[in-house]
Amino acid sequence: MARPLTILITPEARAALEAEARRAGASGDLMGGLLFGHPVDEQSRLVVSSVRLTSEVGFGRKDFSLDQSRTSQQLAQARKLAPGANYCGVWYVHLTPEYELTSAEWLQAQSVLEDPDFRFKDSVCLVLCRYVGKLNMYAFSFDRQHSARGQLPEPALLKLTTDVLPIAKQVGPAGAPLPPQPAGWYKTPEVARRLEAEHQGLAQKYRVESAVASNGQVIFRLMPKGEHEDIVFYIACGPGFPDKAPTAFLSLRGDRYPLLSPALNEWSAEKSLADLADDLLRWQIGLLDQQVEAAREAINRGDYKEASDRLVMVLLIDPRMPDAARLLAQAQARLEGG
Repeated sequence: MARPLTILITPEARAALEAEARRAGASGDLMGGLLFGHPVDEQSRLVVSSVRLTSEVGFGRKDFSLDQSRTSQQLAQARKLAPGANYCGVWYVHLTPEYELTSAEWLQAQSVLEDPDFRFKDSVCLVLCRYVGKLNMYAFSFDRQHSARGQLPEPALLKLTTDVLPIAKQVGPAGAPLPPQPAGWYKTPEVARRLEAEHQGLAQKYRVESAVASNGQVIFRLMPKGEHEDIVFYIACGPGFPDKAPTAFLSLRGDRYPLLSPALNEWSAEKSLADLADDLLRWQIGLLDQQVEAAREAINRGDYKEASDRLVMVLLIDPRMPDAARLLAQAQARLEGG
């Protein structure tokens, strides 16, 4: 049996969809809209944002088309988050615990999948079930074979982007080191020249310290010059670099908190670590307000662990972020109090 697709969703995209679900009213009409994102690889798709559509746009009607001026602004915004973003699927709100698509929703998903202007290989489908105060999100994948056979979309794995990135505590028992890398990979002349050139490029905008970690990774510790100079983040290169993408992370008490950005998703050997660092910095700064708001919502619904994780990330990036320290103290007090 084929392995199910993994649907990655950014914390900000998930928070926006959850907010839409909480605002949804029992109108009897289709409640939902379009998703923006792009394939990461053969087995995963990334969702970076969404838009709610109304009957004026044609959502739920046979003549619906993705080529709508009413959605072009949202698509442009999605491409600021991820340059490769496009329409990638649909989302729906159910005011029941039933997460399977209704007949009307199935037809809508089919029309999006088969839109001739976009030639989708497959379409992401997210269903948000809001019922008796609880909200759950379910992910599905819908391809042309399903459509041709009249089948419902297949269940997919839904994960926050940070869930699948290399966090140290996920690769072994607590406190275990990262897996060792082949010794001396960075000493080959071609790789050594590339790493030196990357160091020089980074030094134009960042205070740079480079070192070889105990596991064999070459790690650049970066602090921006000028604005946001208090931020400290890391880019790590391993065997296969520059063809293989580096990783990026923040560090606190020995744990790695992975960073994500469009440039990291679209890394190629022709790109530079300096451009990647700039993109990582822009991405993180741009999301701070949304992260704090998402943490506030998590506290309100009693998810103190999620709130704490989000706020730790925020304070690592900007220790002076308004309200973040106060909210973190509140979340941690609730966690400690059970």
